[in-house]
Amino acid sequence: MLDPPPPFPAFLQELQTPSLFATERLLLVPDAKPYLALSEPERRLLEALPDAAPGVVWAGLFALASEPPGAPWRELPWLEATHLAVPPPPKPWEELRLSREQRQLLLQLLAAEVPEVMAHAEVVEALLAAHGFSPRQLVQAARGLVASGELSAAAARQTVGRETVALGELERPLAAGGLEGAAYSLARLAAGASLESFRGEVASGRRAADVVAGVLARTCLAALTLRLLAQRAGLSRELSPAKVADPSWYPREFKPRILPALLRAAEASPELALADRSPWALQASFRVAAQFSTEKLLKALTTLLRAGGLRAEGGEPWAPVVLAYASLFAASRSW
Repeated sequence: MLDPPPPFPAFLQELQTPSLFATERLLLVPDAKPYLALSEPERRLLEALPDAAPGVVWAGLFALASEPPGAPWRELPWLEATHLAVPPPPKPWEELRLSREQRQLLLQLLAAEVPEVMAHAEVVEALLAAHGFSPRQLVQAARGLVASGELSAAAARQTVGRETVALGELERPLAAGGLEGAAYSLARLAAGASLESFRGEVASGRRAADVVAGVLARTCLAALTLRLLAQRAGLSRELSPAKVADPSWYPREFKPRILPALLRAAEASPELALADRSPWALQASFRVAAQFSTEKLLKALTTLLRAGGLRAEGGEPWAPVVLAYASLFAASRSW
């Protein structure tokens, strides 16, 4: 994410700089309006970009402009330029929440992004009335209603101002061993906030609890696997919170030394498919494995299973998820 946008030559340099962690990259520039008018030298640099960019790079540039982008953005065959005309707002004397053009655009957006909601006319009307011309919030609210099954006008009106918690806010504390961050996010979700997944999907209520339970189970299982493999490879001393917290740990320790040893140890267990996971994903699991003992990881998994966290059983969907998180951070003598 490049916000604010750097000077255009610096942006092109960023595109041409290979990543240490991935062969494919995605760069987003939320406010690329300064890039719409390029000098002649900048245009020549842009035209030569495909020959200079390493690996696979996607770049998304967004700008609020009244006119479609001109040259060279519409001339180069490897560039895709799209202009979405934003309808004018209602006139002050019309006393309308949405203009006819705004309403038509929002209906098209809902039909494309959340088609399931279109069969419920009263829900659509309530969403439009509640959110006005806020396309992103409107789509998120509609997705949350569909995911929760609460397709009613009353539920649609309550989506205004609903807080959103990113799924990463529940994963990051595990790798850092931080109880406070996870507890705060769980409390917000249990109080009615919506959950936004890594793909931008929004869920609430029982559906959100099921998603968190599944992610927590996969995280604990992956960490447990790496703990066992690390012990098999003679790397038990590397499972240290202090070591994995070092800023240079990934490039200096994990990738050149720990990762090859883990992969060799996993050769005897091909069913683990460890080689199919990226080095970055494996280091994230190793960080979690360094924070929690085998006993704690097993206890979190069994808590989810016994309390129905993976089967959506019981009256309160968040209860088993909260218990599983609590079991990770509870005091224990095992290491």
